Amino acid sequence: MKAAAIIPKPTEIGREALIVIGGAIVAALVMSQLPGLRAWIARQWGDAPRPF
Repeated sequence: MKAAAIIPKPTEIGREALIVIGGAIVAALVMSQLPGLRAWIARQWGDAPRPF
């Protein structure tokens, strides 16, 4: 297998980056419109250690 077949092209990286950023924006919009969902997620985390 050639290395070129494994390494993604810059256009593919850009497309995936836009998909991830778009998903994060949609998630932020949903979270801002549904305070009940935000509270539910906070309860699910409970006393889990925070990474920061």
